[in-house]
Amino acid sequence: MKKMLISLITLVGLVAASSTSTLFASVTPAVSPSIDPESIPEKQRTPYALYLTAQEAYDMKTQSPETVLFIDIRTRAELQYVGIADTVDANIPAYDFPEDDFYDWRGGEDSPNGRFRTVINRFFVPSVEKLLQQRGLDKSTPIILMCQSGGRVPIAARELHKAGFQTVYTQTEGFEGIKAKEGEQKGKRVVNGWKNAGLPWNYDLPREKMYFNFLP
Repeated sequence: MKKMLISLITLVGLVAASSTSTLFASVTPAVSPSIDPESIPEKQRTPYALYLTAQEAYDMKTQSPETVLFIDIRTRAELQYVGIADTVDANIPAYDFPEDDFYDWRGGEDSPNGRFRTVINRFFVPSVEKLLQQRGLDKSTPIILMCQSGGRVPIAARELHKAGFQTVYTQTEGFEGIKAKEGEQKGKRVVNGWKNAGLPWNYDLPREKMYFNFLP
């Protein structure tokens, strides 16, 4: 009887160890980033030092669709008029236009160009937490962040880092890519990025992926 009890305890221990190993394996992406962290400009670096090309982000998400979250942090207007990647799980803006001054223009008096001011979305982190809860996931879940061209993601990643998220990847080229610095296409976003890589995207916005589903 004693030998049977010992055998049973051993078996339970092995099953538990196997389950734990499977759990941790499920949250370890199969795709390894090829970008050298040292090649990333200082202002675009994150505490995680995890950087992906558009293709790597696509491969990581499609290879682990249930255990990797892919979040588009652009504004709703950008999705509406520029499109959304097919493999994105959710749109949760890291920045948005201020509700009390939607037309706050920022531009030097001596410059003909400028831009409308945006502010950090105070609901960004709580919304990501709600998305995790809806999926039955936790803060150990690998997350990929994508914006227009990689400029907003570092700030969003730092906010998630402060909130205890463990693994956050930066898609460095964004959805639209980087502006060309020379040639006939100078100033246009034709260098790298999701759309320029020919990865799947659409103008149709899936209701279940929209921001209003994740507001806390």
